[in-house]
Amino acid sequence: MKRACAVDTWVAAGHRPMIVAALALAVAGLSACSEDSNQPGPTGNGGSLNDAAAKGGQGQGGAGAGGTNVGGGGNAGSSTGGTAGSSATGGAAGNSGAAGTGGTAGTGGVAGNAGAAGTGGTSSASGVIVPLYTYPDDSTWDAICASKSAHPTVDVRAIINPDNGPGSSKDSLFVSGIAKLSNAGIVVLGYVATGYASKSEAEAHTEIDAYKSWYPGVTGIFFDEMQSAAGDESYYAALTQYAKTQGFSSTVGNPGTDVAESYVGTVDTIFIYETDGLPALSALGGWHSNHDRKNFGIIPYAVPTMDAVFVAGARPLVGYIYLTDDDLPNPWDSLPPYFDALVGALE
Repeated sequence: MKRACAVDTWVAAGHRPMIVAALALAVAGLSACSEDSNQPGPTGNGGSLNDAAAKGGQGQGGAGAGGTNVGGGGNAGSSTGGTAGSSATGGAAGNSGAAGTGGTAGTGGVAGNAGAAGTGGTSSASGVIVPLYTYPDDSTWDAICASKSAHPTVDVRAIINPDNGPGSSKDSLFVSGIAKLSNAGIVVLGYVATGYASKSEAEAHTEIDAYKSWYPGVTGIFFDEMQSAAGDESYYAALTQYAKTQGFSSTVGNPGTDVAESYVGTVDTIFIYETDGLPALSALGGWHSNHDRKNFGIIPYAVPTMDAVFVAGARPLVGYIYLTDDDLPNPWDSLPPYFDALVGALE
């Protein structure tokens, strides 16, 4: 965490033909109506799947009833038109269906297939990133696994810190502890302090390489002491690129405070608040709302009780929320007694 917290020293109706009196005209009339009944219905618009985790769209059909459960055939068919397409479903919980297209011979549109990736709107589960700076035999490791098991839809991540980084050699207890976290479905990130961009990239690479070599269960990198003032964006972008070329799937940066907007994208998630007490919700909005909320996380400490109202208000603004009742000099050597309630509130 940021230097003020001394974390750098912490460890671990179909149409019908009209019949007229004149027989000659009736034949022509029937032909015309038959031709009309076989025109294809307008094509429905498929649902958007911009964000597989949060933004499942609803399939829309342009013809017929026009709602979210519309097949493209609509009322065009003289006998079977419109009904076959009614099985197309827009995702009721964010699943997007490809809209039914109009039938070319009076048949309804082809049923839209439900999109498999959509999981709902922006109210879908948020996440928690826990600075788990304890040794693997500590009860906190079992507790975080239990909360993940109880709330499997929540994105639970843990930052491990063997020795202000990976340390000088592999620790077998960390190997088994990381495996336990991974098996529980927890994403594990390895701690790397960057000294506010003063650490050389080569030295940071060495630490990243050590996590890859010693702790294969670590799948992300946490860059502590991240610079917040504009000017070092390329440094963090380069570290993220290096980590991902080594097979790590995500990076998190911690300036512990708000940053210049130009840092968005240099890492996958930025901790924009790390201090005692809860931040004002207004501080989490502003320019941050121009970006996906998963770009941001907060880690307040010295929060004595679980504040469900705050969590509900913060969820639409930031993707990752961790609170603890612990305080300086090391707020990250325990889990709060309300940790399971916090994870549950993020579902």
